[in-house]
Amino acid sequence: MREIDPKSAAIKDVFGYILAGVAPRPIALVSTISPDGAVNLAPFSFYNGFSANPPIVAFSPSRRLRDSSVKDTYTNIVATNECVINAVTYEIAQQVNLASADFAESVNEFGKSGLTPIDSVAVKPPRVKESPFQMECRLTQMVTLGDGGASGNLALCEVIRFHFAEEILSGDQIDTQKLDLVARMGGATYCRASGDAIFEIAKPNGGAQIGFEGLPEYVRKSAILTAANMALLAGANNIPTFDEAKQFVEESRPLSIASSNIHRMYILDSDHHALLSLARTDSTIEAFERTAKKALDVTELDSQLTGELVDFAWKTLVYANTSLSSD
Repeated sequence: MREIDPKSAAIKDVFGYILAGVAPRPIALVSTISPDGAVNLAPFSFYNGFSANPPIVAFSPSRRLRDSSVKDTYTNIVATNECVINAVTYEIAQQVNLASADFAESVNEFGKSGLTPIDSVAVKPPRVKESPFQMECRLTQMVTLGDGGASGNLALCEVIRFHFAEEILSGDQIDTQKLDLVARMGGATYCRASGDAIFEIAKPNGGAQIGFEGLPEYVRKSAILTAANMALLAGANNIPTFDEAKQFVEESRPLSIASSNIHRMYILDSDHHALLSLARTDSTIEAFERTAKKALDVTELDSQLTGELVDFAWKTLVYANTSLSSD
C-alpha cells in the first residue's frame, strides 16, 4: 500500500484524501443570519450527529483553502449562536450545489438556489421548506482546529426543535427510503442513499457469538462462501449438532416466510425445500455450500430473517460436511 505522511504532503492533496476516503458523508445545509439580518445558506459535508441526550450535531465551517479566510456561516453562527441544519435530499441536490458557490457576503443564497425560506420556531435563521428534515439549533461550542487554509472549525450545536415532513414517515418512524438523502463523496461525486444502495445488517445480540475463531475449518477454507457469509455464520451463538442438521435436511421442511422483500426478490428458488432438494440431488458438499450461500445472501434483503437464514445455512453445512465428507 502507498504510505503518505500528511506533514510532507500538499494541503490540497491531504484535503482530497480525506474527502475521498472518509465517505460517504452526510450533508448539512446550514442557514444562518447575521446580526444585521443578512441570511446565508451553505452546505457542509464535514457533519454528523454525536449525542442524543442532549441532542448534539456538529459540522465544520472550515477556512477557505486559498486564503485561510472564514466563511459567512462561521461568522454568523459565532455572532448569534443560532442556525438551522436542513437535510439534503436527492430532489434538491442540484439546488444545494448552487448554494455552495462562493457568493459575496451580501448575497442571499436562498434566492440564488431557488430554495424557499420559512420561519423557524425557536431561532431566527429560516428553515428550508423543500427539505423534509430540519433541526433548529443553538451553538454550544466552537472548536478551532487550526488557522491555516482548509483548517476546520467544529461547530457543536444542540438541537432545540426537530421538524420533519409527514411524507417521510412510516408510522411514527422516519423511513430511510422515503427520505432519499444524498451524501458527499470525493471530488464532484455524490451518493444517493435509497433504492438498491440501501441494505440491512442485523446487529449482533449479546456477546456470545462464536466468532471467526469458532468456525469449523471446512467453513474457513470454503471456496464458495465469502467473508461476509462467514461473518454471518460467526454471529451465531452455537453450531447445530449433526443430528439436528440431519433431521432438518431429511425432512426438507419449507420455512414459512412472510416478508414483502423476500417475495419481491426471492432468490431462494421459491423456498428452502426446493434448495435442499436440489442440493441432495447433486449430493456434493459444494452443492450444499451453494445452497447455504444463497440463504445467507438473502439477509441483505431483510435483516429480520437473519436468525432463521443463518440457522438454515448452518444445518445445511453441518449435514454436508459431516455426512458427505465421510463417504
